[in-house]
Amino acid sequence: MLQQTSLVAGQLLAKTALSHARTTVDGRQAIALLRKLAKATSLAALLTADTISALAHEDTAAANLLLEQAATHLSGTPSAVHRVGSALLRHEGYLHAQDRAARQDLGPAKDAVKVSEPQRQALASLAQGDGVLRETGTGLREVVAPLAAYVSVRIATIDALASRDLLTLTPLPKQPGHYRLHVTPAGVHALLAANPQPLRSPPRSPVAVRPATPAASAPASSAAASRH
Repeated sequence: MLQQTSLVAGQLLAKTALSHARTTVDGRQAIALLRKLAKATSLAALLTADTISALAHEDTAAANLLLEQAATHLSGTPSAVHRVGSALLRHEGYLHAQDRAARQDLGPAKDAVKVSEPQRQALASLAQGDGVLRETGTGLREVVAPLAAYVSVRIATIDALASRDLLTLTPLPKQPGHYRLHVTPAGVHALLAANPQPLRSPPRSPVAVRPATPAASAPASSAAASRH
């Protein structure tokens, strides 16, 4: 099972690294996290195999030590998986905001509102338009969709964005106590202005082939003539 997890992590890393994830800061963060996750699970799988070998040779002390080392590599795996999901959600949200700005002709974000990093991440997490906030009878409020935003987006951040008209909360008639979270055009501008520009490969300049100069070709011609 652990070996399979390591294999899946490596495959996901390869796919993500070859995708457009490198074009955003959140996509690059997801790649870095996946690289650490693939390395940790691979090392844990190797150590687990060594543990089984040690037990087969009745070396309990070595087996216990190897098992502790494997557990150490896996200690941060659950949180790493969640951070990868959150980073990819923000990456896709940023790309969606770019598309929305182009489709709706929102224009350049000249006077975009400046936002903090937690606010930028919240806008990116909710930019795809599927955000939902739930308010319970006891007054508890939490983001329940998208799932990757459940922990990463705080209610205080939602309130701060709403107070600046970067985000709206609309009651869902068929779901009492639930509100749709919608990033406003001003929120889209704030998000796009807060993110670094996508990385683009620099254009390759054509290699110029310089023709031989008359001065250089003249001696060569004279030398050839003298040999005849």
